[in-house]
Amino acid sequence: MTAAAKLSRETRRVLGERLTWIVIALTAAGAVWFSLNGSGRTASDAYIINAAKGSAFLGALLFSLLSLAQLHRDYKNNTDAIVLTCTDPVRHQVRRTLALVGVAAATTLIISLFALPFGIVKTGGYFQPATFLTAWILIFFGALVFAVLLSTGLYMLTKRAEAAFILIAGLILLSKMLETWLLLNPSYLFYWVQTTAESFSDLITNQFQINMLLWNRLFCLLVSLGVWLLGLCSFRRYGRGLLGSFKANCRRVWIPLLLAVAFSLSGVSYAFEPIFDDSKPADLGAAIGSSGGASSVISYSISTPKVGNPDLTLRDKSFILELCTGRQTLSGTAKYRLENVSGNAQTLPILVNTGILIDSVLVNGVKLKAVRGETGEGSSASWSVMLPSAAKYEIEIAYSGSVRNDNTMTQRAQFGIAEGFIWLPTLGVSPKLDINVAEDSDFSGTLLLDEGLEPIFSKGKAKKVSSGEGKAEWRYNGAAGRQGDGFFAAEYLTKTFEAGGLNIDFKYFRKHDGAVAEMDAVSVMKAAIDYFTRAYGPLVYSKNLTMLELPAYFAGGFAAGNISAMDETSFAAEGCLPAESLSPDTGGGIDVLVHEIAHQWWGLGSMPVPDGVSNWSAEGLTCYGAYCFMKQYFGEEYANERYMKAWQRGWDTYRNAFYVRHPEYLSKLSEKEVSNVIASFVSMKQYDLMPLMLLRGEEALGGTEAFRKKLSELYKTHIMKPITYQDFLAVTGLTEEAIKLA
Repeated sequence: MTAAAKLSRETRRVLGERLTWIVIALTAAGAVWFSLNGSGRTASDAYIINAAKGSAFLGALLFSLLSLAQLHRDYKNNTDAIVLTCTDPVRHQVRRTLALVGVAAATTLIISLFALPFGIVKTGGYFQPATFLTAWILIFFGALVFAVLLSTGLYMLTKRAEAAFILIAGLILLSKMLETWLLLNPSYLFYWVQTTAESFSDLITNQFQINMLLWNRLFCLLVSLGVWLLGLCSFRRYGRGLLGSFKANCRRVWIPLLLAVAFSLSGVSYAFEPIFDDSKPADLGAAIGSSGGASSVISYSISTPKVGNPDLTLRDKSFILELCTGRQTLSGTAKYRLENVSGNAQTLPILVNTGILIDSVLVNGVKLKAVRGETGEGSSASWSVMLPSAAKYEIEIAYSGSVRNDNTMTQRAQFGIAEGFIWLPTLGVSPKLDINVAEDSDFSGTLLLDEGLEPIFSKGKAKKVSSGEGKAEWRYNGAAGRQGDGFFAAEYLTKTFEAGGLNIDFKYFRKHDGAVAEMDAVSVMKAAIDYFTRAYGPLVYSKNLTMLELPAYFAGGFAAGNISAMDETSFAAEGCLPAESLSPDTGGGIDVLVHEIAHQWWGLGSMPVPDGVSNWSAEGLTCYGAYCFMKQYFGEEYANERYMKAWQRGWDTYRNAFYVRHPEYLSKLSEKEVSNVIASFVSMKQYDLMPLMLLRGEEALGGTEAFRKKLSELYKTHIMKPITYQDFLAVTGLTEEAIKLA
């Protein structure tokens, strides 16, 4: 009988057992339940991704039990000696494992008969085949395969079903518990039942998350195979113990060879994981106060940041950047004109994204060597070039690679290049010289993008100048005195309207066209911009303001330059209601939208500067402003429920936090742990504590209207200027005691 025939017979035997069909039925029933009761920020998350994630945990547990039952049955029935004398022991274990993997594949196929039409119906026009395959093949089926390999490998290693079950159940529980162990900052590669990829977009490609899943599944497959091969090496032969069986099994050289290869490749895949880097956490350790008070945890500086070499000054910069969405890579050339104050030989410090390599450097026409230094904060890699003595330099830097993401806080694949969407940070667009920049310096660039993609910069604008052969050329002119800007690129549609005396360009994804029109998001934006203009004063922009839609995996929003951006969930149907509607927001979308609009006044139009002692920040003023708008837009009851109660919960959490009450214990944590703890404190102080202090300011001044007039005076007298906490107190006439939280 051929090997294929024996495998087919073993598979039929497994499928002929009642226990197998019970496991298949329970797994399928669980998948249906998770699909019907799914939730998430997008339709793809709610009805596809999260359903597969929940089903993966149930399926992994059930298939582990099935695998252990199949391998333990011969030993339990005392027929193992008979079976193993009639067939090759090693091949028998291989066949049983492959048969179980076949059952897992059949289960996935059966579930897909329900999950596919269900996902299509529930997501409608937002359905993406790649997202469905990612959910049910990579996440769900991958978890079943790993469960089979790990459980069979552990059983062959221990020869005890109860011990193997305890181990595999512990591994399943560990994969789930990693989600709550944020202080440990565990690698996303260790989530073997599922992964940390979340917030899948309904509107554009999810290639960033798919890349994470592919690498995660590669690592987990190699580790699972390694455990299984280790078990195969240790499988007990009749009359032999562990050591004797190991020697006998390893006479087949391919088994220990594959074992070594599997574990070696798993180590290589972990070490050379391409999505995240080894960025250093932000240096917050020095900010730990010695006074023992909670308010002295963070320290900020409003002084001008130091540059790597102050003897060099940048006069102008230009770059040409080409992006290949198919290979997810970029290549470019940047040209710089520098002045050397001393005229002596200099070291040129260069900063670039950690995933990008400097291919060559020409200085005044002479090729010089660039040396890679250490990785810094925020995915920045430092390079240096030794410059000869000269008064001026003409420098040309060629670079290429694929951008990488910061891993120090939450491992989210934000930056990257994919077909249909590009998101590059400043250091991913072109190398930055860590030197002085002349205030009148020129900054320009040329982008070569796929036809149909429109680049959106936070500073300056890009103009399309030509197109052909599937590529379009865009010319970009940046703000003077700068040498870098990140950008987004996607297929955007534009809707223009007037609000606050400005022309507003609302740029949203093409796939969202019909839904945006139905939910009347423009009315919400117009109402918010008009409200803040009346409340505080006009914005400084003379021409236009851009409202930009981002994918769901951005998870929030930002405001920079004349752009307010928010992710697609801000435009959920229940999140952007027309102004005359009496129904409040139940999805949270409008909250983010209004918050980012308010940042145009607090954070961009004026610059509240944190001091490290008080809770003063632009975020606090923005949260308070959004609360005031919501109180008018939806009523006081809604604003109190969604804002005031949340702030109070944050204040209760903060004042009861262990490291707030005992800051001396922070010194016992690692640098990364300190960074994560302090970052969480900063968030609560900015988003919760300060808005509560501003509400106390309302009471002290006699009401909302009196306080609003003071904030308007503060804004108008500090347009495009820093605002300190003392400036706020001076303009409002408040004292620290009057707004201090009890």
